[in-house]
Formats: sequence, C-alpha cells, structure tokens
Amino acid sequence: MIYSRITITEALVVGCFLCGGLACLIRCVRFILSQMRFFLILSSVFLSFSFEVLADTGDALAVQRILERYTETLGGSRAVEALSSLSIEGTQTQNGKSYHFLMRKKRPDSIRYRLNAGDTSIICGFNGRLGWQRSKVGAEVTITDLPADQLAVLRDEADFNSPLFRHLEKSWNAITLIEKELVEEGYVNVLEVKKFGKPFARYHLNARSGLILKRVRMNADGTPSLETHYRDYREVDGCQFAFEAENRIGDQQVSLVKIETIEVNPGLLSFYFEKPRN
Repeated sequence: MIYSRITITEALVVGCFLCGGLACLIRCVRFILSQMRFFLILSSVFLSFSFEVLADTGDALAVQRILERYTETLGGSRAVEALSSLSIEGTQTQNGKSYHFLMRKKRPDSIRYRLNAGDTSIICGFNGRLGWQRSKVGAEVTITDLPADQLAVLRDEADFNSPLFRHLEKSWNAITLIEKELVEEGYVNVLEVKKFGKPFARYHLNARSGLILKRVRMNADGTPSLETHYRDYREVDGCQFAFEAENRIGDQQVSLVKIETIEVNPGLLSFYFEKPRN
C-alpha cells in the first residue's frame, strides 16, 4: 500500500489491466508488489497501530506526548490491542480506471488480498511462511509460489503491526520530531521514522486531533518518494479508520483509494491464508 522511487509512467501502468486481460493484470500485481506496494498504503490507513519506535533522547518527551495523543484518538490502547483481524473492501482508481479489492489480515503476520476486473482476478496470500499467487481468467486458473523479491514485499505487508503505537518497546527503530508546520488544516507535527538507522517514512500528524494527515515514504538516501494523504476518518467498533487515501508523486496523482466497508475482528481462520489447491 508503494515504496521505491517510481515514475509517473510506471504508476499509470497499474490501471491498464481493466482492459488488458490476464497478462496485464499480472503485470499490475507484479508492479504493486515490487514497486508501489499498494497494500502498505492500506496498512498505514487502517493499521497505524503497532510499529514500535524508540524516540531520540532530546525530543523523547515531545514524541511520547504526540504518540499518546495519536493512540488516544485512534480509540485508545485497549481498543487497538483488541484488534486481531481486519477485512477491508473498496475500490482503487488509477488513470481513470477503477478496480475492486478485498484485503484481509490476521495477527501476527497473515494476509490475503484480491484484485478483480470482470472475470479476471488475482489473489495473493501469505500465511506466515509461504507466499503464493492465484490468477484466474475465465475458467483457467494458475497457482504459483511468489518469487523471492515479491515474497519479501508481501511478508512486510503481512505484519499486522505498523507505525506509532507502543513506541518505547523496541530499540531497532527510531523516531524523531523534526518540525512543527502550519498547513491549511492547522498545525502539524512531522515525525521521521528510521528502521535500523535508515530513513523509512515521515508522518504528518494533526497537532490537535492526533490523526495522520500525510505519510511520505522515504528512499534509502533520505529523499522523499511516494506521498499518501489520508482523509474521511470514521469510527468503526471504537477505532478510527481513514476511508480515503490519495497517493501522489510530486504534483501527480498515482491513485485514489476509497474504502467501502471495514469489518473489525471478522473471525478469520488460519486456513484461509493457506495456498489453495485449485
């Protein structure tokens, strides 16, 4: 839900599968997995709950207060910790084309998502050990294991944990308050997160509400990559979720994600994430 440096031309390829059949849909999914990582965007929108970070000593207190406010706004630590699984359904529009998706995640590290257009669909899944892909066009079905590069991406996406909650528990991540800026929505706290000492992302949190307004994915060299803007927060079972996410590179829109339904703790069984036989 999106991570490495990509061009606008590459990003627009994602929308082509609606009129290009299975081969184009497969290219779409490969692009999502290797370049855009679409569902990490979704993870940030809905699962900004548990990627633990350790604040630098100089601004540790300020960071702690910001993240405490953030956790409180989400619904509180008890509500967040009670989340064990999610089912998220909606549409993504790119280059004037729309397609339907269904993503389901289960603690600690299982994920399954489906993209479909007409009678053509692709499902990718990870059960904590194995990543797989099932493609279907008409009556023809193909099931394969994911190659190593795509598996690594999906494994990251499968982690139910994600930024800015329980931030003093793990030392291999670091978070810093880098600035407080004034934007149209009011004052925003900008937090920079590093993983294993390398730039990861910057989060722009509304200083009053504590909600994430924007996330900027960072390249390894510290330059900004993809921007995700979060809107239309709604409460579902005591937790706040953004129902719209706009992804941009510079001044260009890459995609617009609109959520139709979110189901909290739908009771997903582990076998749902296993590689299918047919």
